[in-house]
Amino acid sequence: MLILSDNDIAHLLTLHQIVDAVESAMVAYEKGLASVQQRMHMDTGDNTFLCMPSFEQKYFGTKLVSVVPGNKSRNFPVTNGAMLLNDATTGSPLALLNASKLTALRTGALGAIGVKYMTPPSETTFGLIGCGVQGLHQAIFICAVRNISKVYFLNRSSEKSDALISFLKFHHPGVAVEPCGAPEEVLEKTNTIIAATTSAVPVMPDNPTLLQGKHFISIGSYKPTMQELPDSVYQLAGTLAIDSEFARHEVGDIINPVKRGLLKEENVFTMGKIVTGERMINLNETTAYKSAGMALFDLFVAKAMYEQALRGKKGTPVVL
Repeated sequence: MLILSDNDIAHLLTLHQIVDAVESAMVAYEKGLASVQQRMHMDTGDNTFLCMPSFEQKYFGTKLVSVVPGNKSRNFPVTNGAMLLNDATTGSPLALLNASKLTALRTGALGAIGVKYMTPPSETTFGLIGCGVQGLHQAIFICAVRNISKVYFLNRSSEKSDALISFLKFHHPGVAVEPCGAPEEVLEKTNTIIAATTSAVPVMPDNPTLLQGKHFISIGSYKPTMQELPDSVYQLAGTLAIDSEFARHEVGDIINPVKRGLLKEENVFTMGKIVTGERMINLNETTAYKSAGMALFDLFVAKAMYEQALRGKKGTPVVL
C-alpha cells in the first residue's frame, strides 16, 4: 500500500488533470457507471464527522473527514481526514491519502467546473468571498480554466489576505489581486462571485439590482442550516445546478430556495447534465451553482493520483 502525503498529493497532478478527473466523475455519475452511497453525517456540537464510500469498476474508496470550525481560532485546518483507496476486485487496500489536501483540490476543481460551464468564456475577473483553504484553492483552479487577469476578494483578515496573495502569486504570477472592503464592492467590480465560507447566513446583500446578470457559485455551506447566497440569486436565476442529487437534502442553499418557492424542484439539476450536454443554460443571464461535494469526486481524483504515483514511483510504500 502507498501512503500519499500532503506534499505528494500537491504535486502528482496538474490543476487541469484534477479538473478532468472530477469531470469524468460527473459523467460516470450521470451514466450510472459508478456508485456512491449517501454519506454518513454525525454532528457533535459545532463539529461534523463524515464517512463517504464510493465505487467504480476498478476501485472503491472511503473518505473519513472531520469539520471543526473551532480550529480557525487554533490556527489549525478546519477540515481534516484520510482517504482509503481499495482494489475493487480483491478489496485490497492500495493507498492512503491525506484527505484534507485531496478535498481542497477536488473542491477547487468543482468550483472551476462551475466557472467553466456557467460563465461566459470572455470573463477575465472573479470575486472571492472567503479566503480560507477552500477559497485559496478556488482561486488557483479558476485561474486555470479561465484567462483571469484580476481577482477581487473580500478583505476580512490581513493574515488570510496575505495567504491568498502569496498562493496566487506562486501558481499564477501574472494575475493581479485587489482587496475589497465590503461584499457590495465585490459585486460592483466583477460578474462572477465565489462564496467559500461556512456562514449560516448569506454573505452578500439581498439586492436584485446588484445581483442581476451575475454568476454565483457557492462552495462553503455544507449543512441544512447554512445558506451562503441570498434569496434573490435564486429568484433571478430561476435554475440551480448542483454537483449531486444528494445535495438536494444536505445544504440550505438548495433546501431553502425550494422550500420557499423561489425555485421549482425540476429546475434544480446536476452539473453533470451540463457537462454531458443534456442540459443547456443561458450564460447571458444570472446563473447559480451549488457544490456540496460527493465521495465519487474524491475517488476519481484519488485513483488518478495513485496511478500517477505508481508511474512516477512516488509515495511511501508500507506493508500491512
